[in-house]
Amino acid sequence: MVDIMLALVMALVCIFLHFEAVLLIERLASALRSARLSLLATWTGLLFAHVIEIWLYGLVYFICAKVGVGELQGASSFLDHVYYSAVVYTTLGFGDVIPDHGLHMLTGSEALVGLSLIAWSATITYGRVLLHQTNNHQPTSHPAVPPSNENV
Repeated sequence: MVDIMLALVMALVCIFLHFEAVLLIERLASALRSARLSLLATWTGLLFAHVIEIWLYGLVYFICAKVGVGELQGASSFLDHVYYSAVVYTTLGFGDVIPDHGLHMLTGSEALVGLSLIAWSATITYGRVLLHQTNNHQPTSHPAVPPSNENV
């Protein structure tokens, strides 16, 4: 039951983190006059969000190993756990590090979350490129990001 709850909490944390990062990136990219700078800010910001999410999962794997929830066979250091997280998040699946039964749900959900968030980032990036092409390279609000309700 702990593994299911952990998987659910981590999925929600990463989705929330990514959503907030997208809103922040959109505000920054929309404020930039240069199409190149706007695209660079979008790509860099989204990449940074993915790296944070990978490191978060790596930290959770490391803590799980320390408290006895589950082990990763082939991982001993913190960076090994982050490496495993990167392999799972990006769905590469090398197979050199293997989770035991206590981490199967977390591993499966990380792959689904990573795949979904990478697809979301690709959609946002594609939308930003289209926006610059159709608006003579003038950045405006992004169609893939909901408007913020800051005035509410």
